[in-house]
Amino acid sequence: MNTGLRLSALRLTALVLMAVMGVLSGCATPNALVEIKGQALYRERIALPADAKVIVQLLDVSKMDVPAIVMAERVQQGAAIPAPFSFAMGSDQFQPGHSYAIGARIMLGDKLLFINTHAYPIDLNATEPMTILLEKVGD
Repeated sequence: MNTGLRLSALRLTALVLMAVMGVLSGCATPNALVEIKGQALYRERIALPADAKVIVQLLDVSKMDVPAIVMAERVQQGAAIPAPFSFAMGSDQFQPGHSYAIGARIMLGDKLLFINTHAYPIDLNATEPMTILLEKVGD
């Protein structure tokens, strides 16, 4: 009889644990999606060569004195200006206390034509599109 009580107690404990796990998993929310969107442009009234490419990067710029970590990148070959961009990532990809920014440039082969010269920090709660202004690189 003692063995029967232990078996019943184990079954009851297992049922309680399963119920608690079910409640906890039901309370969990799916990973929220963070969308960062905008456009890269320059002021000069010149057309890009057909083989130029616009490169926009989502960067983790948290660490000083080291290169930024590229989290995502969009490359548009022969893109017209303004060049739209969009990144959609799970909120779990962003770490609390870290700083994030957008970097953009226009390349023609290995030659840099335009680049952003100002910082464009990301507000993960913002819904408005960003505008990244690119500056012409001297010849």
